[in-house]
Amino acid sequence: MATSSGRHWFGVRKDLDQQRSSLLMALSFLLPLLIWCIASYGPWWEVAHQVQISAESPRLQSIYIVGNRLEPGTWEEFQNAIKLDNEEILKAKESRTPLESSTRQNKKVLRQIYQPAMINGWLARGQETDDEAIRQVWLKLAAGELTAGRQEISSENLEIVKENAKLLQASGAEWPTQSLLKLLPEASEEVARPVYLVPPDVVATSFWKGITATKPEATESGDEGAMKKTLLERYAESWRTIVLGFLLAIVIAVPLGLLAGTYDFFSKLFEPFVNFFSYMPAPAFGVVLMAIFGLDSGPKIMLVCLGTLPGAVLMLAKTTRRLDGALLEAAQTLGANQRQMLANVVVPGVLPNLYNDLRLLFGTAWTWLVIAELLGFKSGLAEVIDTHGRRFQFEIVYPAILMIGLSGFIMDQLLGFLGRFFFPWVDQPAQGFLASISSKIAGGLRRLTATKEAAPTATAAIEAEEAAKAALTLQSTEPPEEPEEESEATLGAVAKKSEP
Repeated sequence: MATSSGRHWFGVRKDLDQQRSSLLMALSFLLPLLIWCIASYGPWWEVAHQVQISAESPRLQSIYIVGNRLEPGTWEEFQNAIKLDNEEILKAKESRTPLESSTRQNKKVLRQIYQPAMINGWLARGQETDDEAIRQVWLKLAAGELTAGRQEISSENLEIVKENAKLLQASGAEWPTQSLLKLLPEASEEVARPVYLVPPDVVATSFWKGITATKPEATESGDEGAMKKTLLERYAESWRTIVLGFLLAIVIAVPLGLLAGTYDFFSKLFEPFVNFFSYMPAPAFGVVLMAIFGLDSGPKIMLVCLGTLPGAVLMLAKTTRRLDGALLEAAQTLGANQRQMLANVVVPGVLPNLYNDLRLLFGTAWTWLVIAELLGFKSGLAEVIDTHGRRFQFEIVYPAILMIGLSGFIMDQLLGFLGRFFFPWVDQPAQGFLASISSKIAGGLRRLTATKEAAPTATAAIEAEEAAKAALTLQSTEPPEEPEEESEATLGAVAKKSEP
């Protein structure tokens, strides 16, 4: 049994005190968060411009599209090239020799507004080549009938929209032959981090937005399946998959493990094949499971079960074999039969260790969740990870991954905490994170209750002491009373003298 390490931080097989243990447990979470913050907010990242409105120019050797990240020098060169193109068009118009352009080129210029129009809801996805719809957006925006709600358009570009709208109105149903002004490139400034290095504040904001959403939000991908449910609804799907798959696995594994650990007959019958089956990757049976259970939740639950079952049988059998043989010998001496030994000795004897094994197995079952939920119709948090991961939207991917990790960790700590109440006679290891917090809360409540109970007692003691002092003061100020016997003797003497 481990002992306390006293004043030292390091001691072989010695436990740290409660304060140091709590400090190290807090650091185990804070240090990775600190490293993440340093990597994300460090001064070594340059500021980049992410293109929101793009254009093409013969002055540039490259073509930049929406979403490209440009360095400050490249961005300035990009803007200057488009401005020079527009200046040429305006000079030619002022000299009454406007530059001519093909219909195709003018349509290409008008399509510059597609991205902000789609984000603001003026156009639907897939209307990128719907030139008539795009033309109406230009006319309505110039007339002030449209309002930018999500992505603002600069005042310079609004003036360009109005100038081009005049040409569009003048040409009627036809397309103008004069060159249209190009929208000036617009971009959002952001730190040029790698796409996978998302700052903690962005992840936290995305996480909060996901768990507080009351209805699904439309995404840029247009994938219908990914948008039918909120993040919490998908989280509930993942819990259903993991719980049902794990329960099914332990319903099968517990009897087999107990029998294999108790009787050598069942050990030789079950364990060789289970050991062989454990080396087979469970995802390899995905196609078979979909053929048997369909494409909905059935194959997902069964994959979690198959991934957990072999290890559970072998672990529970090994735990059962570690039961103290002296207990079995004592039961045999008292005349217990095979059934009584199994029911009254083996099962109660291994129950605490069996509980710990199931607790560990539940943690490993979470590792099968992501693979399982990708079978058939994607569902749960795995769908969020897969769908948004393929688009490099890691600000949505990381909250889903963290939800899986936090769920497994909190559940493990909760089961460990409950084990102290289920099996109080077992030597418990050092308190876990949840148990440490709960013990501190309970200790604080006990101290608060003791303080409240002690307050009336202390007040009563003070009042009693003050009353005693007052009584002593009053007694010292009054004249001393003569004894009753002396008074009677004096009266008798007076009476004798008065007799004749």
